[in-house]
Amino acid sequence: MIKKFLSTHYYWIAISAILIIGRISLLCSLYFFKNPFGGPVVENVNKFLWHSIYVESGVVMALVTCFILASFWIHGKGLTILKAFIVILGSLYVITSGIDDEVQRWMFQKFTPSFISVYLTAFADTSIVLDVFSGDVFHFILTIVLCSLFSALLAIVTVKAVFRQIMQRPLKKNQLMVFAISFLLAVVGCTSFWWFNPLPRRQVRIKPVFYSFVSEFISTLDARHAPDNYREGVIALGGNPDVEYPFWKKTENEIQSLENFKRKSFDEKPDIILFTIESLRGWTSDMRIGSSCKTFPHLCKLALEGLYFPNTHSVGAPSIEGLLGIMEGILSHPYVVFLNNYPTTRMRSISEILREAGYHTEVLMGTDPRFANEEVWFKQWFDYVEFIDNSNDVTLANRFIEHYKERPEGKPLFYHWMSRSMHVPFKLPKDMGPTPDDPAVAYMRAAVYMDSALGIIMNAVENGPRANNTLFVLTGDHSFPTGKQAHLAEKLGKINDGHSWISLIFKGPNIKPQLATQQVSQADIAPSILGYLNLDVSNHFMGIDLLSERDSLSTKKLPSVFSFEYGDMGMWVDSMTYYLSPIQGNNQAVALKTYLEPAWDTTQLVDGFVQAAPIEISAEELEAKTRTMRAVADTWKYLIYKNKLMPPADRND
Repeated sequence: MIKKFLSTHYYWIAISAILIIGRISLLCSLYFFKNPFGGPVVENVNKFLWHSIYVESGVVMALVTCFILASFWIHGKGLTILKAFIVILGSLYVITSGIDDEVQRWMFQKFTPSFISVYLTAFADTSIVLDVFSGDVFHFILTIVLCSLFSALLAIVTVKAVFRQIMQRPLKKNQLMVFAISFLLAVVGCTSFWWFNPLPRRQVRIKPVFYSFVSEFISTLDARHAPDNYREGVIALGGNPDVEYPFWKKTENEIQSLENFKRKSFDEKPDIILFTIESLRGWTSDMRIGSSCKTFPHLCKLALEGLYFPNTHSVGAPSIEGLLGIMEGILSHPYVVFLNNYPTTRMRSISEILREAGYHTEVLMGTDPRFANEEVWFKQWFDYVEFIDNSNDVTLANRFIEHYKERPEGKPLFYHWMSRSMHVPFKLPKDMGPTPDDPAVAYMRAAVYMDSALGIIMNAVENGPRANNTLFVLTGDHSFPTGKQAHLAEKLGKINDGHSWISLIFKGPNIKPQLATQQVSQADIAPSILGYLNLDVSNHFMGIDLLSERDSLSTKKLPSVFSFEYGDMGMWVDSMTYYLSPIQGNNQAVALKTYLEPAWDTTQLVDGFVQAAPIEISAEELEAKTRTMRAVADTWKYLIYKNKLMPPADRND
């Protein structure tokens, strides 16, 4: 009976139902379960679930329509090949949709070609993969079961179907009717993305995987031509629109500057120790809060004894984007991951400049650099790269001491120490007990543990021969949203404060302890180090030298800070915050009043801050800010595509 049923045009209805029900099941598991950090995936399920079902059903019907159309022209053994294609493509749709759901739950991103390029080798770091899997094992297994179940049902139904009977020749009226209905439903469903109460921020979230892949490809094609707002964008970014390389600062006496620095005595050339702290939440690590200062004594010591910027933002997320800002002094890409999608970009990192100045450069990390395809960049940036598998921050701190004692004699040291213990799901060594179920408690425990590792390193340096000749720089690779912040993406976009707000501290000889509340960026680190060393070197750094400006920071107007993440952007200027999500489209930015001082609920160090304060702003001003933000994104995308950061070597003399 079943085989007879599946040997008629009802087969197309059966596979349509399997794929649609399968996708609905995955969507329900996405929206009705809490995210791994304790909060809802979205604040209002009804705003997303039904819209997702409509457009995903349209995608299914479009697939089925193509299958039916193909069956009109295929004969004989070709029908067996068609069966295989139906099973493969249908299963691929279900599986990639399930992956997209998990990526959204854990990383607040979409499954795109750019995401694949970053995490293609992620399973190389089995420790993090297993930690993440164990952090929400039930939902991972549920997704795997649902994908396997509906893929298996599709295969069984297709194997049992007899296509020679389904596609009777000549074509009958009911066959053509099934095709027509399928085509109509496909058009209605797929276009519902635009006509059924469309909201730009919601459209980004409910976008099917196929749409994400196509839109990323189109965005790349659009970058081939200079945008009409190019001049406005370059000026807003702080560049010169009248030259071919707007951010390239050519220095005529570079060779002489480097030679003069090399000729200095060893004691005149400070060591530089750069701490990059994993998932450093700026509001939690705000050392202006008494309880935070007591909780993190070593971080507090750095802040109180150095030049401290509590209102700092990463150029983007994930970690590889933060590293771009720290090491290369530039912004992330508006739509894709810069270092993976544009690997041939001509750039000159701060560590490469320091190497030319005679520094020995090292990096130590506890996360496998293959996890986010960072290995090739680390090898380019540093003389020595070391990764300690599945290590925690205390182990990394002790290993630093070993490196510090074994350093090359007579050479200043640039050492990049990258913490790991605050990486989600905040898992610490087994002897410290199980990870708390409460994400806020787990994060605080990991942050305290990280702080103890900082103390090990700082004590070793301060009790060593270079105690009075070391510059400490501390920042975060990016922030990480709390459960309350996770659902803000639906109204603020992916790159809100929960993803970008970090801290920045400079502590070293001749740096007067000072608190600066202005909003600054990771991109300011590289030019600040050059200014501190008084190195006059050609560079493309887009930030400013905060150290040379330290005596006038209280009155100086600093440039706007920009961050990007997969089609969304943030802009921080003066005491205002602007979010544009998505960048493409005609929607307006969201304007908020920035908390430059701790005016949120500081009794809860993790969950006390949710978002900046609402504020009234004129329509004209908001329109102008939105226009500027789009100009920045369009211009920066074009400049990256055209490789306009620095000229080729033969033009750099």
